[in-house]
Parts: sequence; C-alpha cells; structure tokens
Amino acid sequence: MIYFDSAATTMQKPAAVAKAMSAAAASLASPGRSSHSAAADAAELAFNCRKFAADYFRVPSPENVVFTSNATHGLNIAINALSKRGRRTVISGYEHNSVYRPVTASGAEIAVARGALFDQASTLNAYNEALTPGTALCVVNHVSNAFGFILPIEKIAELCRERGIPLIIDASQSAGTIPLNFARLGAQFVAMPGHKGLYGPQGTGLLLCGDSQDVKPLLYGGSGSNSK
Repeated sequence: MIYFDSAATTMQKPAAVAKAMSAAAASLASPGRSSHSAAADAAELAFNCRKFAADYFRVPSPENVVFTSNATHGLNIAINALSKRGRRTVISGYEHNSVYRPVTASGAEIAVARGALFDQASTLNAYNEALTPGTALCVVNHVSNAFGFILPIEKIAELCRERGIPLIIDASQSAGTIPLNFARLGAQFVAMPGHKGLYGPQGTGLLLCGDSQDVKPLLYGGSGSNSK
C-alpha cells in the first residue's frame, strides 16, 4: 500500500506504537488516582513521556508540557488564554480553522499578515508591517496544511520577542518533521497533534507552554472533590 495522507494522520505507525498501546491498556490504571502499582506505573510513564517531549523540543521543564486530545484542543487553550475581545491579533493567511475560529470567537480584532505564497521574504515583511504597536497576540502556522508552505517561524518569533508580543505556534504539520526549539523561539505556546509527524495514536496531542502566562483553563473538573 502506498499512503499519501500523512499530513492528515500517519496511518502506518511503527509497530512499537500498537505494542505500547496494547500494553498500556492491559496493565495501566489512571495516573494520580490511587497509590496501587498500576496507577503509579501509569503516572511514571506519563511523566517520562512529558520529560521526553521537553527534552526533544527544548522545553524548560516537563511541567511545561501538557497533554491534549489534538492540536485543535491545544490551540483553543492557548488562544482562549491570550486572545482578548477588541485586542489586535495577527495571524497568517494560512491558518487552519482551529486558529481562525477561536480567534474570531474571542472577539479579537484580526489582522492578516498577507505574504506571497512560497515567498518567505514576502511573508516576513508582511509580519514586520502587521506587528504594530498595540498588537496583543501573534499566531503562526509553522507549515501550511493546504500548501506545504514553510513559514519563516524563527524570524517571525524574533520580531515578536523584540516587540514584546506573545506568540502562539501551530506546529501541526511540522512537529516531528522539522526541528523545533521551543526555548530559542520564545513562544508562549506551541500546539501539536500526536497522530501526525510524532507517529502517535489519534486522540493525542501536546501543548508546550511558556512560564510567563497565568493560563485560564478551557475545561474545568476532573480532579478531586476538594482540590483546585
């Protein structure tokens, strides 16, 4: 079989993925829910996964790696935390609906950095002009899911750092395929799915989080009855 749909999901996973999923279903309980060995083993495995992701993407700490159900989930958390009604949010002309729709729902003033397709210099110039004083947020699609265009993410991130503008990166098409150094980029959030370039199962994702934001939860509940 020749498979050409890996940008949507990698169907042909390494054999180790199915083996690990089967072993987890057979031997692990809910992490953090009890002190018995099956729960403790699950908690240790979850922490080790976060630690591996932190090392791989150069995130300061495993605690800055959050598990999500997919990139859309992670992007909604990030955008819900940073995109505010009436505030200027700059996006590229290549954003997935998982960016455009939550930014629109937030009531932000949307500005599109419109550069020529497949022209990184034009795209960078568009961001340079769009990231004006008063811009509250910048969201960038690292690689377009529609065209495969690789945006100049390092240089856009540099513009954001110089101007003190928080940056969210959608790494849905790049994570696991193109090197991504979270510490060097200085982004507030990077969202990615587990089921594409990371070769994980569907229903998994990661949100890499910076240290400087007090993040408002997107969903509440799920912990103990007397906890925050």
